[in-house]
Amino acid sequence: MMGAADSGIHKEEAFMTFFHDEAHRQNVLHCLRKKNRIYPDGKADNYYLSALYILLSTKNDLYKKTRRFIDGKSIDFEKMLSTQDFPSSEKKLIKLAANLFNTSMEISPSELINTLDDENFQLALQAIFLRRTGCHVRDLLPAVEAVPELEQEDDEEMERY
Repeated sequence: MMGAADSGIHKEEAFMTFFHDEAHRQNVLHCLRKKNRIYPDGKADNYYLSALYILLSTKNDLYKKTRRFIDGKSIDFEKMLSTQDFPSSEKKLIKLAANLFNTSMEISPSELINTLDDENFQLALQAIFLRRTGCHVRDLLPAVEAVPELEQEDDEEMERY
């Protein structure tokens, strides 16, 4: 069996690429901070992180349907599913989030493999990865790649003077 190190995938690279967009990243970071789910050493709570990663996804605006069921002490998955109408794939993702959070709901790998589209399957895999490995909150922040651009801007400004 090939592990992340054997495959050439680094822990940071594996989950940084799967946020749907910047709003997804910000939703997760904001909720972790607001719910006090970042430990003093900067590590995010694995249980909340993996569940929030799914529930606050911007794909199909899932976060708009789920965020009101999240509080600092728990996530009410039962109420979420009973009071809200979700498509089949979103129900499966919510069940996975519940399982990763506190094992309150069951879902089989076959259900995920056989029914989720590629993007939702990647979301599920990433959440499982985050639950297993966790991460430091700094690893959830966007990478700063502006150094070459700054140098170029400085050169352009120097040419104007």
